[in-house]
Amino acid sequence: MSSPRIHLLSTINSAYLVPFRVAAQSLASCRALTTPITWHVFEHDLSTEDKAIVEAQCARSAIDIAWYRSTFELLTDLPVSGRSEVSMYVRLVALDRLPSSLTRVIYLDGDLLFLDAIDDLWNTDISGSVVGAVQDAVIPWVSSPMGLRRHRELGYRPTDPYFNAGVLVVDLDAWKSGRVEEKAIAYLQRHQRAVNMADQDALNAVLRGRWTRLADRWNIIGGAAGRAHFRPRGVEQARITAAVDDPAIIHFAGYLKPWLYSGLGSLWARAYADCLTQVCPDHTFERSARARVTSFYDRSLRTYLYPLERLAWRASHYRR
Repeated sequence: MSSPRIHLLSTINSAYLVPFRVAAQSLASCRALTTPITWHVFEHDLSTEDKAIVEAQCARSAIDIAWYRSTFELLTDLPVSGRSEVSMYVRLVALDRLPSSLTRVIYLDGDLLFLDAIDDLWNTDISGSVVGAVQDAVIPWVSSPMGLRRHRELGYRPTDPYFNAGVLVVDLDAWKSGRVEEKAIAYLQRHQRAVNMADQDALNAVLRGRWTRLADRWNIIGGAAGRAHFRPRGVEQARITAAVDDPAIIHFAGYLKPWLYSGLGSLWARAYADCLTQVCPDHTFERSARARVTSFYDRSLRTYLYPLERLAWRASHYRR
């Protein structure tokens, strides 16, 4: 597939303004500036000044920003816990609210670092599918801890793959005709106590057999991939190694965010910090004792204590 313009979609709030700017900067640094980009951004609490800063930054790289106001009417009774909030579900409704002229979009989370141009991803063939996505390296199977708890009643086999929804190539016509928004919201409402990973669970539930697996390099989990403690069960290690050796998008999923904690153990923490300094030279990290302990744990202890993390995940998975 080819197109004279690439269309991207992200949903952010003020807490994700800095990481979104890092993502945009890293994307721009990988571009050949041959294909124009429109980045559709849904937000609900950015100031006029915030938007102007983003627009000026992206304009220098021939990236147009199209702003949309997030809406929550359909999302108010969906499950939230801990530090999560209902705004994390906006992507479920955002896709149906893009201009009707669009037939394809790449959805992108706000916690990404680009290490390669996005053109090849945009041109990936996902014919016959609603989305293209990468199998989640940390939750590779629907039966994995923190995977899809209702997988059996949905007709899945335990070894069916579970995808990460942080990077999605979306066929908008297929999304709309398949009523994915409606079905995903209904799933979340019906199975609130069985949801582990918010709308990612819902999308895996309703898109069974309707997604194309993308190359792992397009969504590498930055806090885990390439590190000594990370050996995903049942996933071919050579496949992960190949992605780490030729990364395209690093996804800092989870709570170890490189714009909050300095000195993390990720292979790409330094690259992220360098990009962050370019965009926000006055940025400050969290300085609390908890933040220092968190960074030290990830950098120095996680290799040895990671099995305990997995046990905690498993306990959380079956406690509900």
